[in-house]
Amino acid sequence: MMRGFRRTAAACLSVVSFLACAQSVDFRQAYAMALSADPTWAQARAQARADQEERALGRSGLLPTVQYRYNRGRNWTESRSSNLFGEVTQDYRYNSYSSGFTLTQPLFDAAAFAQYREGAARAEAAGFTLARARQALAVRVLQVYTDVLYAEEALGLAEAQARTLHEDARRSERYVAGGEGTVTDSLEIEARLGLVQAQEIEARDQLRDARNALRAVVGPDLGEAALAPLDARAMAQLAGSPQPLAQWRDTALNSNPELAAQRRLLEAARQRREAARAGHLPSVRLYARKQLTDSNAENQIGQRYDTNTVGVEISVPLYSGGRTSAASAQALAQQDVAQHKLEADTRAMLDDLERQYNLLASSERRIAAYQRAADAAAGRLRATRRSVLGGERTNLDVLDAERQRVEALRDLARARYDNLLAWLTLRWQAGVLEESDVSAVGMLFLAPPSSVRAASRVSPRAGG
Repeated sequence: MMRGFRRTAAACLSVVSFLACAQSVDFRQAYAMALSADPTWAQARAQARADQEERALGRSGLLPTVQYRYNRGRNWTESRSSNLFGEVTQDYRYNSYSSGFTLTQPLFDAAAFAQYREGAARAEAAGFTLARARQALAVRVLQVYTDVLYAEEALGLAEAQARTLHEDARRSERYVAGGEGTVTDSLEIEARLGLVQAQEIEARDQLRDARNALRAVVGPDLGEAALAPLDARAMAQLAGSPQPLAQWRDTALNSNPELAAQRRLLEAARQRREAARAGHLPSVRLYARKQLTDSNAENQIGQRYDTNTVGVEISVPLYSGGRTSAASAQALAQQDVAQHKLEADTRAMLDDLERQYNLLASSERRIAAYQRAADAAAGRLRATRRSVLGGERTNLDVLDAERQRVEALRDLARARYDNLLAWLTLRWQAGVLEESDVSAVGMLFLAPPSSVRAASRVSPRAGG
């Protein structure tokens, strides 16, 4: 794992240096930046390091302990006694000293064994949780990355539509001045232009918010660098979901790291209950002690002892004020909490898995449908403009055709991004998302950023 983190750190450093001279960032570079800068991922790694120590903490209860105690003091003692001549008082002033090592080894301690098993379960859960967090990071980066691209496309379409409406407005004014147009057409164009300008303002706000969300994940080094757009033609390279839904569900139940972590936490809760119940059981310890004392008591003033002791200590709990019973009841309730959480997380995961499975299948059909709609809208726009020149249609028909084409293009872009997210999220929920899958998605974002700006700013006059 450490070797992998070193490779990731080196990759992130290379990405940061690349940004110093690059004009664009692709998805894989954004993901590498997020591995270095995302605070949620950093928190997950820190939490995993903390939880990994649970194993050592639990094991410590089974290993020997060594203690050293040292004591040196100045004593003043007044002794009173009675004899035939009355009461006799004696004052003693002396220094005392003690020093000793004690080694203790548990022989039988049910609570310590249960705590060791609990620690091991929590450490294993930490590993699964970290794997889940890394997979989730890839999904989050793709989400915020495509949100920026979608906002850019929406803004580009709004700007192109606004430019076209400005041209239509000027042309309509010339027609009205020449007696060939109507005031109604001009007012309709003006009203439509106002709506498009409002959409353009909204799109700019959404783009700003989307870039801020992306910077929150990948870090401020992103700056204002352009993002490499999606190569829609390469999307066919991604394999779909040939497996039936039932097989995906079985895979998720067996491989999902979050569910695996919850199972280990449930086992940890069971062991905590066993540790609490062990409060009723005796414990046996082997101990060895070496102790040096000098004037350790009033009757040992001036006497020095060097004592070596080996023995067995048995501790039998008799009454603890109800603490053991209360701790056992609490641990049982916490075990039920863990059990119910596992069931809830399993249902939620399977529900989202089915949602992503269906979304992946439906988004492919939506892409094809929106592509047909966009092509048809582009053809209708060209035909309507020719009909206007022939006097068969009006400018209102052109405006309606433009609106339909823009909506189809915007919906087509959203469907493509939804398809990618569903593809990646399906593997994430199934627990089989790997770095090769992230790389496969990253290969779809390799086109130069100039292409997306050119495509998004094409006038609706140009057709599909």
